[in-house]
Amino acid sequence: MAVVPVQCPQCHGISVVKYGKQTNGTQRYRCNDPDCTRRIFLLRYHHTGRLPEIKQRIVDLTLNGCGVRDIVRVLRVSSATVIQTLKKGHRPPTAQQANAPNVGLEACQRAGGSGN
Repeated sequence: MAVVPVQCPQCHGISVVKYGKQTNGTQRYRCNDPDCTRRIFLLRYHHTGRLPEIKQRIVDLTLNGCGVRDIVRVLRVSSATVIQTLKKGHRPPTAQQANAPNVGLEACQRAGGSGN
């Protein structure tokens, strides 16, 4: 039997316990660190539109002037995911992310978006 080391993707802590299963059978985990902002997570997401990195890229591309259809083509997520992410008002980027280059803007421009 193989043991898979599991750590929280948010705080990188190792105080992680199993926390049930999804309806598709995927194991869920829970971070027991009280300071961690993300408590429940999966090791491998089936739907990439639920990943926090993808949601952040959706917001970044929208702020750079990409339309919903451009974002759907570039990130390969559904239009419903893009619209729901924008409606929910995803958190603004941290200072470190705000200084990062516009990742994906070139892809949006290649997909047909204005980018301005």
